Amino acid sequence: MYSDTPMKKLSLLVKKLSLLALSAALSAASLSAQTPAPVGPVPTKAQLAWQELETYAFVHFGLNTFNDLEWGYGDTPSSTFAPELLDVEQWVRTFKRAGMKGVILTAKHHDGFCLWPTKTTDYSVKNSPWKGGKGDLVGDLSRACKKYGLKFGLYLSPWDRNNAGYGKEAYQKIYHEQIRELSTQYGQLFEFWFDGANGGTGYYGGAREARQIDPKSYYGYHVAAEILYRNNPEMMIFGGTEPTIRWIGNERGWAGQTNWAMYDYDKEKHHTEAQWGMRDAKKWLPGEVDVSVRPGWFYHAREDQQVRSVANLVNLYYQSVGRNANLLLNFPIDLRGKVPAQDSTNIVAWHDHLKAGFRRNLLSGASVQASSQRTGKAFAPQQLLDGQTNTYWAAAEGSGEVNLTFTLPRAAQINNLMLQEPIALGQRVARFRVETAGADGQFRPIDTQDSLTTIGYKRLLRFRPVEAKQLRVTVLESRGPVLLSEVAAYLVPEVLEAPSVRRDSRDSLYLTSLSRDAKLEYALLTGGKQGPWQTYTRPVYLPGDHVELVARVSTEVNKDKPELRYRSGYSSSQFVTPGLSPAQHVALFDGSGRTETRLGKGVRSLAIEFPEARPLTRFVYTPSQQRDAQGHIQGYELYVDGKRVAAGEFANIRNNPIPVAVDFPAGTKGQTLRLVVTKLVGDVEQVNIGDLAVE
Repeated sequence: MYSDTPMKKLSLLVKKLSLLALSAALSAASLSAQTPAPVGPVPTKAQLAWQELETYAFVHFGLNTFNDLEWGYGDTPSSTFAPELLDVEQWVRTFKRAGMKGVILTAKHHDGFCLWPTKTTDYSVKNSPWKGGKGDLVGDLSRACKKYGLKFGLYLSPWDRNNAGYGKEAYQKIYHEQIRELSTQYGQLFEFWFDGANGGTGYYGGAREARQIDPKSYYGYHVAAEILYRNNPEMMIFGGTEPTIRWIGNERGWAGQTNWAMYDYDKEKHHTEAQWGMRDAKKWLPGEVDVSVRPGWFYHAREDQQVRSVANLVNLYYQSVGRNANLLLNFPIDLRGKVPAQDSTNIVAWHDHLKAGFRRNLLSGASVQASSQRTGKAFAPQQLLDGQTNTYWAAAEGSGEVNLTFTLPRAAQINNLMLQEPIALGQRVARFRVETAGADGQFRPIDTQDSLTTIGYKRLLRFRPVEAKQLRVTVLESRGPVLLSEVAAYLVPEVLEAPSVRRDSRDSLYLTSLSRDAKLEYALLTGGKQGPWQTYTRPVYLPGDHVELVARVSTEVNKDKPELRYRSGYSSSQFVTPGLSPAQHVALFDGSGRTETRLGKGVRSLAIEFPEARPLTRFVYTPSQQRDAQGHIQGYELYVDGKRVAAGEFANIRNNPIPVAVDFPAGTKGQTLRLVVTKLVGDVEQVNIGDLAVE
């Protein structure tokens, strides 16, 4: 009799194999639909929350405000602190209106003066006339922030130029106690700042000497961090040896266009590397850009006409938040104790411009096609347009170069693009390309000056306006499979800024503008009367001393025509500089800090000689605008015909190399002006100068 047992066994075997294959396929699909594995280091929950703040305010206010100094020596009496109209709620209302998410107060700067009634020193508000010695500025601002819904943070300088114990063991305990007071008495703090300025000359209780310390070991930052986290577990720490965020490496308001959120300080060769981060670092350490709305960090009346314009502030936003960093924007509080009116006006206008410009995503309603997608609806390209940063499109494993094509519902003009990565899973994109296509369907690269490298939490690109029916983003290089959370396109109106004016050593005048296709015009001022407007096409020869003019700029689409009033100093053709070559003389007075003049080794003085005695009102020093700060003038003396008329320090010139002016006493007149350099940045033998001017 015939048996079917072998056939049955074969059938069962086929079924088992089929089930195994199906199971394997389902397992593979299930695995593919799972959340992508993180790449490299990833942020903590606190770091993620901090990044989403984007912008917050810095406040500098204290004895330096009343001394007209940037870095006080610690020898000014507490009684000097006497604001008559101090109004912290005016500060906070201003910051909130400008879209800021928090405030960081300089509770103590390098001079050691404390803005709260600390038990650690008498050098504080408790010995000032403000509120009869009963005031507590830290407490007042903390309460105001809570009232208006802003986060509150503090800056506490490690350096203390007043404390007699600085540099010794006694101060370590004092500093830790100050940290304990501040972190336990004023509610939850979102960020704590340790400045990098450490050790040097000071008052030190009357000793008047220089004291040097090892900043990595002296302050006991590991103990400080323990104190801070005890009551503020989600706090971010800036500086010290236990940071959770990094200084971006400059105080000029920009991060690198390539900006990785990872950084290893033990691999750092120069602090400016922090501007770009490190692609293969092992620690997640996102960057913070700190910059002031004025040239200085503290208030100086002479800078009332130097408040950053709205256009300048807009550029800061693109160069910080738009490059994967947070923006800490400083506000110097004036002698009254308020945010000055011009500062307030400009920062509110800045916020309103950005809010209006980024209100409407022109990709809304667009269809999206991806060349690669990880299995699962959760990773579909439509997630890029849902307005949620916690959802994302994911490319398939091993996909390599990938692209996304957005087809707009209707053609629209665009000039801005925003890209975001879901950084909770790491920062990945290293290089990409952006193209648009109009009615002809031909894709062309956007016309931009931005480098298309990293993205991170947020990347903003600006380019010439283009009529787009389609937009294509191609990721050319990535650390692991590409993930993007949001893509948005905008048409953001341009904000014009008044042109820059410089006159070189040959008395040729140059006008420049940050705006493309700008129309530049100037009008001479003679005896206070303005002449006719003239179109600027090439450098204009304008000889003589104290040339005055008005310059303005406009574009085809923006007719605002912001103006700048310019007054030159003495023409460099009218004086000589003994000891310098003709080429050095030209470079020193060409109106540009990007050309450098180095004095001879060991030379510490420079003379400017007129043919006869002249009235002298001001001396302006511009440090070299090249990368290296070595050789910048930090300490100086100025002599007119052998008599000293001014002396001091450009205290923060290393990190903030801006033009600085020294005003002479009224009625100063002479034939020979001599600069004597008493202190240089760095251990170098040569003075390095960008530019000089004499008025």
